[in-house]
Amino acid sequence: MKLSRRLTLCAKYTDGFLNLADIGTDHALLPIVCVNNGYVLKAQAIDNKRGPFVIAYSNVKRHEKTDKITVKLSDGISEIDDDTDVVVIAGMGGDLISQILLKDDKKQVKRFILQPNKKTEDIRNILDEINYKIVDELVFEDQKKIYDIIVIEKGKTSLTENEILFGPVNMSRKPYYFVKRLTKEKDYLKLVIENIENDEEKIALVKRLKQIEEVL
Repeated sequence: MKLSRRLTLCAKYTDGFLNLADIGTDHALLPIVCVNNGYVLKAQAIDNKRGPFVIAYSNVKRHEKTDKITVKLSDGISEIDDDTDVVVIAGMGGDLISQILLKDDKKQVKRFILQPNKKTEDIRNILDEINYKIVDELVFEDQKKIYDIIVIEKGKTSLTENEILFGPVNMSRKPYYFVKRLTKEKDYLKLVIENIENDEEKIALVKRLKQIEEVL
């Protein structure tokens, strides 16, 4: 079974943990691969939609992993096992991921692997409130789209405004796709600022441009 690059990278961060919960599992491909590869001993494939739930159950059964993987029709992390120590939430907006993390009991989860499709800064903005800290960040390309992964574990954090917007690890390492994405946005902002007439919007865009230039 082959995962997308996006899910393959998420899967690697689960290596060494006991019980994985994959939220919004869709077809349960990630839990199956993580168990097959020995990254985790067992897993939960969780989705809040009946269609994906049925497909996930069928896939788990077809791969003969019903003894290792539990398929659940549930919302967020509200019904994860008490011994869940690693959680993947991939393919959602950062705003929705943040809502899940703020709303539900995180029990004994040691690590969250978060792959937002947008609004990544929303996740970084709540870390102090939920008592988790960033241990790694990744910016990568898959199918000609640039994505983020944020790995968080229990601990105190205090981020600056720029660190919330761009990520402390990204700012330190300046990886290729991080720089590529910001350079593209910088060039776009310069073009827009030259032609915008609304003063309020122009001030906001100039501020964003200066922040990007500081990071680069």
